[in-house]
Amino acid sequence: METVVRKYLTSAIALLWVGGQIFVAFSPVSGMLIRPLHVGLALIIVFLSKPAILRKPDVSLAIDLFFSAAVFFYMIHLLVSADRIETRIPFVDELTGSDIFLSIILIVLLLEAGRRVLGRSMTIVALVFVCYSFFGANLPGILAHPEVTLNDFIENQTMTSAGIFSSPIAASSDTIFYFMIFGAFLAATPAGKLFVAIAKYATRKSVGGAGKASIIASGLFGMISGSAAANVASVGVITYPLMEKAGFRPVFSAAILATAGTGGQLIPPVMGASAFIMADMLGIPYFKIILCAILPSFLYVGSLFWAVHLDASKQSISIEKVDKTEQIKVIKNYLHLLLPIVVLIMLIALGRSLMYSSIMATISLMVLCQVRKDTRLSIREILKMTIDGAKSCVIVTLPCAIAGIVIGEVVYTGLGLRFSALIAAFSSGSLLLALLMSTVMIIIMGMGMPTSAAYIMSAVLLAPAMQNLGIEPLVAHMFIFYFANMSMITPPVAIASYAAAGIAKTNLWETGMEAVRIALILFLIPFVFVYNPALLGLGSVVSVVIVFCTCAAGATALGIAIIGYWNGFAPLWTRIAFIFVALCMIIPETITDIIGVAGFIVLLAFQRKKRLPRHLA
Repeated sequence: METVVRKYLTSAIALLWVGGQIFVAFSPVSGMLIRPLHVGLALIIVFLSKPAILRKPDVSLAIDLFFSAAVFFYMIHLLVSADRIETRIPFVDELTGSDIFLSIILIVLLLEAGRRVLGRSMTIVALVFVCYSFFGANLPGILAHPEVTLNDFIENQTMTSAGIFSSPIAASSDTIFYFMIFGAFLAATPAGKLFVAIAKYATRKSVGGAGKASIIASGLFGMISGSAAANVASVGVITYPLMEKAGFRPVFSAAILATAGTGGQLIPPVMGASAFIMADMLGIPYFKIILCAILPSFLYVGSLFWAVHLDASKQSISIEKVDKTEQIKVIKNYLHLLLPIVVLIMLIALGRSLMYSSIMATISLMVLCQVRKDTRLSIREILKMTIDGAKSCVIVTLPCAIAGIVIGEVVYTGLGLRFSALIAAFSSGSLLLALLMSTVMIIIMGMGMPTSAAYIMSAVLLAPAMQNLGIEPLVAHMFIFYFANMSMITPPVAIASYAAAGIAKTNLWETGMEAVRIALILFLIPFVFVYNPALLGLGSVVSVVIVFCTCAAGATALGIAIIGYWNGFAPLWTRIAFIFVALCMIIPETITDIIGVAGFIVLLAFQRKKRLPRHLA
């Protein structure tokens, strides 16, 4: 009985959420009204779908219904007081008792929902910043700030667009929600089969084709999933057996799953929730972020292909025989499912809003699904996809809302400026040292968190400091965005690596370290575009071509060094030399490029003539 009640109530709230978002898309509604309702409905879905006490279902249901009712009363209060809230002057007009009481309930329940869905790490981080807000006035030195009262805290967090309802939730309610609904519809169709078929057909005559097919499939699916772990889990169960059958080592296969799954969020045109949030925080068109991400994504995907190719050659893995006829049949049957993605890209390129583009893409998908009998959607299936899509949105809405707590307190207490001063002091004005410190902090912040949460929190703390060092805002945010993604594969807490290890049944730590080794180029790319933004397409055509070509050559040399193979096994000293010339070519300086290219040519010539026996390599 308890399960049935939860199921039907969750479905009803999910449909209400989607219906409300569609209404908002075509009717102008104040942001300070839609954002709290957006968060409130997400909270109710969490409480109804994630029981408080698993061992006591009846007690848990009572608790969760009480929590849901509390959130519901908050939303009713919001609707009743909408005119007053929209016209009041923040920090001037006094808060009512109901404002304070219900806002406190909202914050507490938001943290509880975050604990259930996201784990303890993000909740603890938010609580640390809440404590800092109230007790930071007593801290010594640079960390001290003016006293913050309870009214100030509530005002900042729930009655303005500076806290919970700041830019991350704005991006979630205005953009991300609609893309995730589109992704849920696409994932529920045979599009997954289509992606795998395209990948297998494209790599059928290539060395290490199974591994390369996994990369392509992960990239295609990653565009719509928005989650590295979900990407790994969805594609990995299909592609890992292919790599295992081909003869790849389990740890290497798992690492490819993790790195490719993570890279899906770095590949345009749909780059996950973080990219939409970045566009909103910077106030720039999303299409500009797409253009900036093209060249780095080519480098990343190309480096993964190269690693797979070299490892397959090293392990003497033969070219897999792929049933060409079968793959063509799948592609022909389901090729029409790619048209909605084309519609999405074209509308974005034409300058239409992201909300409109995603809605039209979803509608076109539903229409095109009726073309074939085996893809035709019934009313029941459409409702199920809608409900599943709304449920999947929770995983983005919650971290955006909780991150808003951090944003609100960082800005209100002035911690961001103090943090910038601390980084400047510890780095002694060295840009490289500041970037290295930022890298470590981003990876630590990203441990156990969704990419969007890791990006938001890191951007709030680190972006101002990086901008103070002379880095352009877009470049600074792209740097943070890339390392927020890399935290998904970097031990000790690496969600994507753990998901891949679970599929391949390999050691968690070994899988994570192998993933870091394979994706080493991505740890270097952000440093390159900080020193030379031409890698993001920000510069003259000549500078863009030069930096891309030298970085591509550097990635090639780095791949040979990592795998230890090209045209035969490479001895240790050769691998070290390849690392040196790779770094020379990756460093954006003319003299290092010349040294690197010359050294690379010499090493290739040596490696081409000299083949070491396996036991000496």
